[in-house]
Amino acid sequence: MAEGRHLLLVGGGHAHVEVLRRLARRPMPGWRVTLLTREVLSPYSGMLPGVAAGVYRAEQALIDTRALAARAGAALLLDEAQGLDPAARRLRRAGGAPVGYDLLSIDTGATPDLRGTPGAAEFALPLKPIDALLPRLDALLARARPGLRIAVVGAGAAGVEMACALAARLGGQGVQVVLVAGAAGLLPGRPARLVARVAAEAARLGIVLRVGEPVAEVVRDGLVFPRSPPLATDAVLWATGAAAAPWLAATGLPRDAAGFLRVGATLQVEGHEGIFAVGDVAGFAPRPLPKSGVHAVRQGPVLEANLRAVAEGRAPRAYRPQRDALVLLALGDGRAIGTRNGLVATGRWVWWWKDRIDRAFMRRYQAG
Repeated sequence: MAEGRHLLLVGGGHAHVEVLRRLARRPMPGWRVTLLTREVLSPYSGMLPGVAAGVYRAEQALIDTRALAARAGAALLLDEAQGLDPAARRLRRAGGAPVGYDLLSIDTGATPDLRGTPGAAEFALPLKPIDALLPRLDALLARARPGLRIAVVGAGAAGVEMACALAARLGGQGVQVVLVAGAAGLLPGRPARLVARVAAEAARLGIVLRVGEPVAEVVRDGLVFPRSPPLATDAVLWATGAAAAPWLAATGLPRDAAGFLRVGATLQVEGHEGIFAVGDVAGFAPRPLPKSGVHAVRQGPVLEANLRAVAEGRAPRAYRPQRDALVLLALGDGRAIGTRNGLVATGRWVWWWKDRIDRAFMRRYQAG
């Protein structure tokens, strides 16, 4: 392979930090590597509820991408992607000249979908990107007082964990947390036993559950519904379905119905063997996958092996997602709920299990 060929990693997501960790152990001869990311400190989504609950300090959930890139011998470029010319193999960025590449991987994540609800972009605080959320979350926690009402819109796993974290931390201060599940209900698509257990635990934490109607509009002081009376709120956190970055639409790359990059089993963008996409930015064509950090984490080792394979002219291998992945939901009070294969368990030992997994994950990237 010619000296100086270029591997460009766009985004500091969970899969890319694993690629860098492995490259630090075993470089790719003849290749230089660049990580383009908008933040030096990449947040780990699995620990965000613990940060909100006050169990972890924010720095415990952050990966230093500068140090990680240095260990991998990779250049770090702090910037944002704004466009891509696949034919010319050039990535356009916000803060400088385009960056050329020979092999490209995209792991830029997604954001909660604010587009379909008037006022959401102006008045709601989205859970992602996490680095933008953390300082505003600190400001919200500092405002805690009796009678304050916080609404969390979206009752998937992320919304449930955030509502539980806030209720566990602030409920004793007289703060009310409302979880707005909308027409899809609580934890849509999850087993009924898990949904029932989560509903019971949410009630125990004092969370008010609103099910049955979507939010029609977000206004400065509350939520408006199609039929029910408005709900007055002091803050709204947005945890609804994920949206794709607008710049992907102009790339000409194949996308799924929601706008995410269509990838095959090998994590290569369909029709483009030199472009990979992983994590929330990707739409996995073999079968739909939830926008969950667990898949980005599991894709990391496969992505690294496949980048190396393509660089060396070998065939890449398939990513085979689990049919029933382990789900661990933190309740914010030193307990968690776990489920897999139809079994549901709750308790401190489940939280200990989740905490052990999360801390072990972070040690891989925070070690020198």
